[in-house]
Formats: sequence, structure tokens, C-alpha cells
Amino acid sequence: MLAGDVGGTKTYLGLFVRDGDCLEAVREGAFGNSDFKDHMEIIGDFLDREVIGDIASASFGIASPVFGGRCRLTNLHWVIDAGRIGKRFKIGRVELINDLVATAWGMGYLHEDEFKVLQKGRPVAGNAALIAAGTGLGECMLFWDGKAHIPSASEGGHADFAPRSGLEIELLQYLIKTYGHVSYERVLSGQGLKNIYDFLTARRNAPAPERLRKGFESGDAASVVAQEAMRGNDKDCALALELFASVYGGEAGNLALKCMASAGLYVGGGIAPKMLKALEGGAFIRSFRDKGRFEGYLGRVPVKVILFDRTALLGAAAHAAGHAAGSGKRIKEIRVGGRTPSRRR
Repeated sequence: MLAGDVGGTKTYLGLFVRDGDCLEAVREGAFGNSDFKDHMEIIGDFLDREVIGDIASASFGIASPVFGGRCRLTNLHWVIDAGRIGKRFKIGRVELINDLVATAWGMGYLHEDEFKVLQKGRPVAGNAALIAAGTGLGECMLFWDGKAHIPSASEGGHADFAPRSGLEIELLQYLIKTYGHVSYERVLSGQGLKNIYDFLTARRNAPAPERLRKGFESGDAASVVAQEAMRGNDKDCALALELFASVYGGEAGNLALKCMASAGLYVGGGIAPKMLKALEGGAFIRSFRDKGRFEGYLGRVPVKVILFDRTALLGAAAHAAGHAAGSGKRIKEIRVGGRTPSRRR
């Protein structure tokens, strides 16, 4: 089975074999999307590295809404078609699912030490939620059917950004001049962190220092801002990261309320593990709870950061094996490189 996690910046692929209720990765690969013209070239490069047997099925978590086995990535101009992949690589069954749905399926295969607890809370059986800032902002609801959580994709990251303070109102006004419509993704993403920094420097009419401008030219401005902030080297970077964490917590709280996530709110994506210090600083949880009469309710919701960067790959592999489709036996264990095997939680 072939599994993939196709994001706006990176693609993870893995070949898996099934042994009873266990999946084991026989090969894995990570690819920078900018190094390839499209996803077909990445898949071809991965599969051509050595002789392999027939691929029975494939599943790909895609950072995009999926309609009828076809999608266009929101933050990358790639069109992905399940039928085209199956025909080109002679795969009998190919399915595309939203990347946060894949992450949600994969969470059940993680170890306890692959989560960082931001709020212990007091979980109650019921729905859960997943929010993930990275190249874009993804959101997912996990509905409790009495036995298991069933993930449902959403495009909540593109809902209107709702400021909660005078400073955030100014941020919205600044971003309207650039984007017109301002979604949460314009604030809670890699580019969003840079947008916040640019707003703060423009607000006090002070351009970025030369060392930062050089860092921005490297192409990963968000990492530059976050690193400068956590090292205490730049006040604007520090304020940008604190504001980012505050807005992130506020929208996480919104999502938890919308689906009554009594079982927990999970924070995924590539940004959170890199800014754990900022998330633990208090602004995230304060904003998460700051919902008026529902502050007490949100104080009881467990909040955890997902630390394992291939969680969506695990979920896509389980989906390829029929786990999510309801056919055959459920997968209880997935083995990938660099991790001790774990049973499904």
C-alpha cells in the first residue's frame, strides 16, 4: 500500500505492507514540493528508486478540500486526480482525503510522549477537535459515535478573522489593505506570522533590522521571526509570536465550542512543535478559555500539541488498508522508521 501526506510545502510518502492487524513501512521519503513540478513527479521519483511489487491501494492526505476524487491544493497550484494516479502507477484503488482527516485517523496510533499537554483538563466522552497551522490553517471536527471518533473535514481556516482587541482590530485593518478578505489563515500560518510582524513594524514605522531582512530572503520568514522571538533578540518578533499564540488559542477555543469538544482539542501542523515555548507561555490557553460564560467549560477541555510530524502519513496508511473505509479488520498497529511500535489507543 502507498500512503502520502501532501502539504503546501512538503510531501511525505510511505510504502506499507500488512501483516494481520499491523502495517509496517518498508520505505519512506520526504520531499520539498518546490523541487518538483507536481505530485506525479514526486510519486514517480519515490517509486522508481528500487524495484517494488504491485501496489494494491493508495491513500493521500491532501491540504485541500476534496471533491469526487479530485482537488486543487489551496496553497500550491497542483491539481491532484485519484484516477490519474491510479492509471499512471497501475494502482487498483486510489483515494484522496483531507490532510486533517488523515491526521485525525493517525492520532490514534501515537504514543503518549508524542503529545505535549498544554492543559490537562477533565475529558468527557464526546466530540474532539483538531486545528493545525502550517503553510495554511486546517481545522477538523471529530464526532463521537459512541464507540469511536469519526473525523469530518472543514475549511474553517478560511472563515473571517474576528479580532478581539484594539490591537487585533488594527491588524485586521492592515491586512484588509493587502488581501481584501481576511481569513484566519492570513494570521495563523507561516505567512500569517510574517504578516503580524510586518504589521507591527509598519505600526511604529520602523523597518526590520538588516539581519532579519537577510533571514527573510531565505524563504522561511516565519522561522526567522519565531527563532528571534524565542531567543529574545527582537521585541517586534517577540510581540508577533505572542500575538500569534493568542489568536491561535482564541480560534482553537472557537472550534472547541462549535463542536463541543469535551474529549479534547488537538493542535497539529508544522508550526506548533517549533514554538512550544510560546504556546506554553500562557497566551494560548488564556485566549482558549476566554469565552465569557463558557470559560469554565473550556477550562475542562484537554489541549494537546501533536509532536510527531508524520501523523497524517499514519492516518493515510490506515485508510489505504481499509481502516477508515470499514472493510476488513481494523489496523491496530503501524510501524514506521524511528518510532517504537505502538498499539492503537
